[in-house]
Amino acid sequence: MTRYRPDAKDARSAADVSRWRMALGLLPARQRVALALLVATRIGMGFCDLLLAGAMYVVFLLLQGGTLAAHRWWTPKTVLSASCLTMVLVLARIVIDIGSTAWMVRFTQNLYGGFLLRLTEGYGQMRWSQFVQRNRSEMLKHSTSTALDAAFSYQMFIESIAGSTVVCLFAFALVYQSPKLAISLGLITLLLYALHRFAMRDRLAAAAAQRESSLRVLQRAVTETLAANKEVRTYRNQTFFHGRIHDEAARVASSNVRLAALPQVARVLAEQGVVMLFLGIVIAVELQHGPMRQLLSLLVFYFVLSRRILPMISTLALTFGQLEGAYENLQIIHQELHDCMVYRSVPAVLETPAPGFVLEIEDLSFSYEDGTRILRGLSLRVRAGEIVILRGVSGSGKSSLLNLVAGVSHPDAGVMRLDRGSVAYVPQEITLLDDSIRNNLLFGMAAASDAELFDCLAAVNLGEFVASLPGGLETRVGDNGVLFSGGQRQRLGLARAMVRRVSLLLLDEATSALDDENERHVLRNLASMQVAILMVTHRTDGHQFADRTQRLEDGVLLEPVAAFEEDALSRR
Repeated sequence: MTRYRPDAKDARSAADVSRWRMALGLLPARQRVALALLVATRIGMGFCDLLLAGAMYVVFLLLQGGTLAAHRWWTPKTVLSASCLTMVLVLARIVIDIGSTAWMVRFTQNLYGGFLLRLTEGYGQMRWSQFVQRNRSEMLKHSTSTALDAAFSYQMFIESIAGSTVVCLFAFALVYQSPKLAISLGLITLLLYALHRFAMRDRLAAAAAQRESSLRVLQRAVTETLAANKEVRTYRNQTFFHGRIHDEAARVASSNVRLAALPQVARVLAEQGVVMLFLGIVIAVELQHGPMRQLLSLLVFYFVLSRRILPMISTLALTFGQLEGAYENLQIIHQELHDCMVYRSVPAVLETPAPGFVLEIEDLSFSYEDGTRILRGLSLRVRAGEIVILRGVSGSGKSSLLNLVAGVSHPDAGVMRLDRGSVAYVPQEITLLDDSIRNNLLFGMAAASDAELFDCLAAVNLGEFVASLPGGLETRVGDNGVLFSGGQRQRLGLARAMVRRVSLLLLDEATSALDDENERHVLRNLASMQVAILMVTHRTDGHQFADRTQRLEDGVLLEPVAAFEEDALSRR
């Protein structure tokens, strides 16, 4: 995966522009408008602080019996009017601060929800050949924690843009009051920027890249350790797996320390630098024996400004450092969404099969991404209610054919006629939700009556078992059905397919975990339902229920064999 890495110094400006374009490009038009309005609102809050500082200056000047050098119609003439104006500004500032903060939080959460949905939808629509090459734990991380960090980075963008603008606004105000102070403040700001750009930026970018890489490996190691828990306990090699987790956790901790500590250097310098500058004003006026009445009013003005500008400069110093990690997360989201678009699977427009048939395939070909030919010139017709068994050695293309019929993959060439809305697919490995039996059977369906669900459970010999459970259909199955045996999970998957009342049922070794008695019971009930079945199996018990058997060899479908002939051959 291509990610941003710092290049030569003369290319940094171009990289910065590219980053901003990439960040804005991830946002829909409406969210770009919201981003601009949030920046304007935060700048407005800073302008309100500036007005508040000026109003406090006027209040203290009037309290000491002084007067303004220039009178305007809108300037207060009395302490009472100046105090009322100051109170109005304080209330306005409170409203803007609370309102913009709440808006920013909603904006960030909406961005996170948008990234999460776009990624999960993109992964779900990705070409199957590309999807299976990706690590599931990494896709989970990108869709959750990386998406959340990327959404939060826009909050940092807003604060950095608004903060920089407000600092410039305050600097103009300081120039008006004291050019020397403004120059001093500008030098401190430039010093902090130079410290970030030339001393910390490369280190922060490297730490951010290492953290993302280590987090991916760490999440993968934890996922694999938990998934293989039974084997780990059996082989008693917990030390090996825990050692992997420990090593990657140490790398993550090291990069997190650098990402957290380096920006704090600029923050500390900013805070103490502004304090020293503030105290320098008092010392300078005292040494020059300046007017103390004017000094008090100026100190109030500077105090109100510094109350806002001091944390703002320190926050900016911290934010500029954290943005390096934020750019890394944005680049990952951008790359993942780009891959989802490039490798998006486009569903083919299917024709309706001829009357009496549920599936018609003519001259079908299919290859992997690397060009390996799996199926070539394949033709197949399945009548309504017909049971067809596919046989063949491993790798002959049986599962690939079922994937094509189910719409999981798409052919390179050929014609396929079927009603895909009336197809159910039961793979060998059943995925169960950590939810109730009812919701696992419905699997997204709107609703079905208890009687319908129990009929399907009875068809796979699970009706009495579920009815005997204290929770019945509301019993939870655990993480991927961990509370059920392998055979029970497969039968739940078969019942899930039956609930849909489809015309074509695809079974890919869907009875491999069943004992002989349960397999015969399930296949007998399926045969009585008069639903067409295209079944991949290496077991022989299914032949007595099949109308015909077809063999796949080297991607070619051979002439059909009657079920009783195939059964006789398999028993020799």
